Amino acid sequence: MVSSPLLGGVKTYELLHRITGEGLSVEYYFNRRPFSPDHTMVSVQMQFTNNSEMEFRNLRIAEPKLQSGMRLQGFKEIAILQPGEVTADTLGIDFCDSTQAANFQLCSQTRQFYMSIQPPVGELMMPVFMTENTFKKEQGKLMGMNEIKEKLTLPEKCRSDQAIVQKVLSTANLGRVPCGLDNEYRFAARTISGGALVLVTLVTKEGGAAQLTINCEKMVIGTMMVKDIMQALTQ
Repeated sequence: MVSSPLLGGVKTYELLHRITGEGLSVEYYFNRRPFSPDHTMVSVQMQFTNNSEMEFRNLRIAEPKLQSGMRLQGFKEIAILQPGEVTADTLGIDFCDSTQAANFQLCSQTRQFYMSIQPPVGELMMPVFMTENTFKKEQGKLMGMNEIKEKLTLPEKCRSDQAIVQKVLSTANLGRVPCGLDNEYRFAARTISGGALVLVTLVTKEGGAAQLTINCEKMVIGTMMVKDIMQALTQ
C-alpha cells in the first residue's frame, strides 16, 4: 500500500496500480465525512483513472469478503470510463470499530481486480465537540482499565501549538476541546460503528517532555491510538 500526504495531512492510498489494472488505476482516502446512506459506515472516497487508450465498462464492486459483522455499501456502477477520464465515487464500510481489512473485487466488463482497504485506527471515528467540564466528567467515567498514559519527548519541530494540533488531527479524526491551560491539549471523538467515546489529552512540560493520556472504553482502540499519536508526535 503506497500512501502520500495530501493537503491538511490527509493521506491518499493506492488501491490499484495502473500496470496491475491494465491501464486502470484506483486511489482512495478517508474523507472524514459522514457516509450519508448509513452513519455507522466509514466514508471512503475513491478515484478511478483510465490511463489506457481503451475504455473501461461496467465498473462495480463485487464479492465482498468481510469479517463477521462488517458491512460494505458499494457505489453505483460506473457505466463507462473513457481513455484519460478520471471519476470519483464513495464507498461506505462498517469496520465494526476494528482495523481489519475489507476485501472485495472491483469488476469491469472483462476483468476482476482484488482489492483490500485497511483503515488506520484514527479513521474509525468522528469528532465530538464538548466543553472542558463535559470532557473531565466523561474522562472520570473512563479510568482504570480504560485509561492509558505514556510519557514522550517532543522534538523541537513539534513543540508549537500549531505543530502539536496538526500532528494529532492528521493522525485521528478528533474534535478539539477547549482547554484553560496553555500546556494542555484535549481532543474527543466517538467511534463511527459502535459510538465508543475516545478522549485524548496531551500535557506538555519543560524541555519537550510530555504525557499522552487516552481514555476509551474499547481498550484495543485506545492502545492503537496511543501508538499512532506517539509516532506522529515524535517523528
